Amino acid sequence: MKKHRLKKSVGIFAMLAVAVGLLIFSSVGGARAALTYYSETYTSQFEMFDIGITLLENGKEVHRRNYVKDKRDFVEEFNQKLLTVLTEYGTDTPSDKFAFGKKYKEELAVANSGTIDEYVRLTVRKYWVNADGTKRTDLDPKLINLHFTNDPHWLVDTQYTDSSTERTTLIYNTPLKAKQKTEAATDWITVDSAIKTVVDKKTTETKTDGTIVTTTTYTYNGLKFVLEAEAEGVQTHNAVDAIKSAWGRDVSVAADGTLSLK
Repeated sequence: MKKHRLKKSVGIFAMLAVAVGLLIFSSVGGARAALTYYSETYTSQFEMFDIGITLLENGKEVHRRNYVKDKRDFVEEFNQKLLTVLTEYGTDTPSDKFAFGKKYKEELAVANSGTIDEYVRLTVRKYWVNADGTKRTDLDPKLINLHFTNDPHWLVDTQYTDSSTERTTLIYNTPLKAKQKTEAATDWITVDSAIKTVVDKKTTETKTDGTIVTTTTYTYNGLKFVLEAEAEGVQTHNAVDAIKSAWGRDVSVAADGTLSLK
């Protein structure tokens, strides 16, 4: 029996602009939330397409996609951006200023907004871009520190996690029933204040009047960092085959539904 994987996604980007020289918090851009769903072979046995997934940030829905019964189309009820409200970690007070080295609350979780049980996966990416949005693969994503909670339900999928730490993929090991949500996979984010000291080059010039002028070019000056989050769901029916086809992962599923990575 031939298996089909239907993947539909939508992207919205959010960026936090950083100006190392001025240390000004600039406009907040967004993040990406996307849905992968497994259909045709398995959902047809339910005679419905009522699978849905929602990305949560700090307990609030920021992006939802539901696939409707008897339709291949989706209903997108939320299309908001990440990091539009900054709250210092450990407080409930919104912050109108961004400071390097300071932690900000960033709890990412996933909810089942459909009507059938599903396993979910969360992928987060972080990287630097130029002012025009061009990705800078030569700069260190580790300076963008998104802290993971290490909750035992979230399994780090090393097969799809970059050693550079730019991308981390996690699979929730417990199936979610309709309206259930996962534990938070992350809890805070910060940008290392070390970026203020990373120098690209320094030149010294002596004027005719004897004045010495030193010009310093900071590597991260005027750049932006991007945080992306992608939520995916696969129905629990025939989960081993469905996850292999949808996510390319070999898993085992215990009698109680607990998932393990092979």
